[in-house]
Amino acid sequence: MALPFVLAVTSCGPATFTLPVEKLAEGTGSVDFQGTLPGIISLVQRGDADSVLLSELTVGIAESLEAGLGLDSGSIPVYSMYDDEVDIRSRADVEYLHAAAGVEFLVVADSMTVGEFSVEIPEERAYVDGGFMQQTVVSLPYSIRVQVLDSRKMEPVSQWTGNDIMEWTLLSETPLTRLRAVERVNSELGRSFRSLGEDIADRFAPQWETVNKMIYVFNNSRWNEACRLAYLFEWDKAMEIWYAEAASPDTRKAACAAHNLSVACEILELNDMAAQWKARSEELSGRR
Repeated sequence: MALPFVLAVTSCGPATFTLPVEKLAEGTGSVDFQGTLPGIISLVQRGDADSVLLSELTVGIAESLEAGLGLDSGSIPVYSMYDDEVDIRSRADVEYLHAAAGVEFLVVADSMTVGEFSVEIPEERAYVDGGFMQQTVVSLPYSIRVQVLDSRKMEPVSQWTGNDIMEWTLLSETPLTRLRAVERVNSELGRSFRSLGEDIADRFAPQWETVNKMIYVFNNSRWNEACRLAYLFEWDKAMEIWYAEAASPDTRKAACAAHNLSVACEILELNDMAAQWKARSEELSGRR
């Protein structure tokens, strides 16, 4: 595999090598599931007729995540539990859920309420296929909370609360009665909530952005090998070389190695170590 162009800073000094790295976009609510299989849980109220709709929603979440994560259809487990048996504010209950599902990440949908249908008939008629059709608008308010829980963290790593209105516009040659309009929408309700689940899952699916990271390379076999390993994203092996170079009596090489280690730790999400190596690099190079 050919390496990209490396720009030399000086004939005897280090060169800089730029690596394009895929990084999880911040501030989007997306979650890095770290290559693991998440589980989906719906918490329903006993005797709640809307529990069927919540089940459809969680199936939509599972199907969308499977597609987004490149998983086989039906591979993400979906569970339904009563909300009087589990309190997701309790750390013990959350740990129980993770253990029962056997997954690191759980997507939990709860607190769903569905209101009453409302029906309106606008005065305006819709022009469709060369003729005018009567419009009937059916609305249904709903609210739902969906959280993503990581077994290693106390707080949800992402969450979304929806408080919105589903709306359908029905077309007919003659005005529809309220009963007929609600019947038509009711037959599509399960599919609508499954589609809502797909939209919710899109908020949590990993969204990546490309960022450029710069590392230093000196013209010798060890530094070139570390650069090659970094290019192949074998960061652990590259870091072994840089650890040795960071102890060099040549402060310039030690500073460059410390910088490279800070980049590697950042990419591996070892944030505390990344900060320590960055500070060490700045200290050795006299920038602080």
